Amino acid sequence: MAVLFLSRATRSGVQALTDCLHERTGLEVISREDLVRLVGRHGDWATSVVAEISHATSQYDRFSRIRRPYIVLMRQALLERIHGDNVVYHGISGHLLLPRLGHFVRVRICEPLRTQIAMTREELRCDEEHAKESLRETESLEVRWARFMYGRDVRDPTLYDLNLNLGHLTMEVACGILEHLLWERELQSSPEAQAEVERLLIMANVEAALVTDERTRSLEVDCRIEQGKTRLDGPYLEGDLREVVMEVARRAAPPEPIAYEPGYAAVQWVEDRACD
Repeated sequence: MAVLFLSRATRSGVQALTDCLHERTGLEVISREDLVRLVGRHGDWATSVVAEISHATSQYDRFSRIRRPYIVLMRQALLERIHGDNVVYHGISGHLLLPRLGHFVRVRICEPLRTQIAMTREELRCDEEHAKESLRETESLEVRWARFMYGRDVRDPTLYDLNLNLGHLTMEVACGILEHLLWERELQSSPEAQAEVERLLIMANVEAALVTDERTRSLEVDCRIEQGKTRLDGPYLEGDLREVVMEVARRAAPPEPIAYEPGYAAVQWVEDRACD
């Protein structure tokens, strides 16, 4: 079955939609909070990165230091959770952590303004003007977050395979559309797709090992697996530090030769493969 990524607009009814999908299809439902819990296994430092990132967007120096570790750790957690397929992930921009694969389906969920206002008023117990202001602030933060993290505008319809407006569709109809989509033959996972997810997961495991080890945390070293060969791309390193990088990487990668290519300015591998 396909892996479904639901990107919710501010105050959308995505929770009710995922509940419906789970009931109809048995899909496992995961959220950003589930990924955060997985990241926590790396210890207090990793937990602090996730906790601080949302407050660091206004502090450039701090944000620039923890952006890469955040992306690496959350990507690894997401790949682990979708590794077996039959999963629906819901969040705001988590789908941008991964490149587009044939069995990955991205869907944007939005509500009309009147529904968003009503939901906000109920949640915050406030009047209409306060609800509108809260919506504007929340949407601004969500849009800025995605731009800072991934260089993308989450409102861009070209990022998605489908946009669903719950103001024009009942929850049952929207759920039915997604259920049918998930069973489309050309969107099903394949051995080739599974192999690609496995490749991405190994790359993520290596990078996560490097950013969580105190000795290599400050180094921007990318991992690539191409034609069965594992390669690390990063800055010029000499002597003991290079050996430490290789040691950390070997613990996370399959028992195959690993090559280190120095003099390469690391680029997030998701960003240059995120769009077709």
